Amino acid sequence: MLNAWKIGRTKKAVSLLCLLPAFFLPLPPSIAAELDPLSTFEGCERCPEMVVIPPGSFLMGASERDIELLGFSDWIVPQHRVEIAYAFALGRFEVTVDEFAAYVAETQAKVGGNCAIRMAESGEWGMKYQGTLHPKSDEARDSAFFVFITDGSYAQPGLPVTGKQPAVCVSRQEISDYLDWLSDRTGQRYRLPTEAEWEYAYRAGTETFAYWGDDLSRTCDFANFADRKSGYQMGLAARCAEKKSLVWTADVGSFQPNAWGLHDMAGNVQEIVEDCLHVSYDGAPTDGSPWAEDDCFVFVARGGDYAHPSYGMGAAPRELLGFVEGPGSPGPVWEKDTAWSVRANVVGFRVAVSLDDRSWDRQ
Repeated sequence: MLNAWKIGRTKKAVSLLCLLPAFFLPLPPSIAAELDPLSTFEGCERCPEMVVIPPGSFLMGASERDIELLGFSDWIVPQHRVEIAYAFALGRFEVTVDEFAAYVAETQAKVGGNCAIRMAESGEWGMKYQGTLHPKSDEARDSAFFVFITDGSYAQPGLPVTGKQPAVCVSRQEISDYLDWLSDRTGQRYRLPTEAEWEYAYRAGTETFAYWGDDLSRTCDFANFADRKSGYQMGLAARCAEKKSLVWTADVGSFQPNAWGLHDMAGNVQEIVEDCLHVSYDGAPTDGSPWAEDDCFVFVARGGDYAHPSYGMGAAPRELLGFVEGPGSPGPVWEKDTAWSVRANVVGFRVAVSLDDRSWDRQ
């Protein structure tokens, strides 16, 4: 089995490249055990770069200090300790347009469809978008600054995009199919991170509001969000201006990483995770496993996006993706039974891989 892998090791990086896609085999336990915490590897050519996340425990959810900064505690309490007793790997970056395009090119997958587009309020692209307006967009609009297009995809996300920007306007089903493709190519089970795994990796051993501390004036060094130059209304309350003037998303890795070498855990795009949304952490798993529900139609997203304010860049805030009932629902565009087809250009994803037989998905 070892001869199926071509192994190159540096001080803090491990590159795993299969000789031929047809012969990709599971990562041998002997190699998995040798992967140093915070080392990196790539399961195959055009696979996302992965960072090895060590086992550990942390306090998940909002602290009293977090609640003071946020001014609310909805969805993010009670704070509770989570013990992750297994190693896993998480994408160093959000999955990019180029990486998702490689999957589409090889499989000829049919992707795209209705997508919610967040427009800027001012600037070069103020109140502008690309794509075909959905005939019921006005009925579905949950904000004056969203429109719905019928031809949205990773390649047509409503605003100009390059290959290094995160892939958005991808549905839960399309993400699932992409993960299956990665798994087939590598012999490893690629998946979405759970919400607990995601927050553990975001915090990277910190207990502050954000992984750079409690000082929101430092947000511009670490996150693409609604800063003072962003063109988004939330930027009026920002305490800093980013060095780069961005229309919307930035190329992945444009901002400083957290202590574990993970980029864009705050801002750029929200990242969909494995869990179904619950309105509090009462009864949440404490072992790193996902909080699932049969026939779930609202999923958790984490990390905030390019149009969110600085207080949305912290470890605790949560967002959602799916079919939402009531005022502001996109019901005219999506129905409850098509929740896996919901797309938005503020939502992307990063991938995870289990490296340990103690992981929840290997039990």
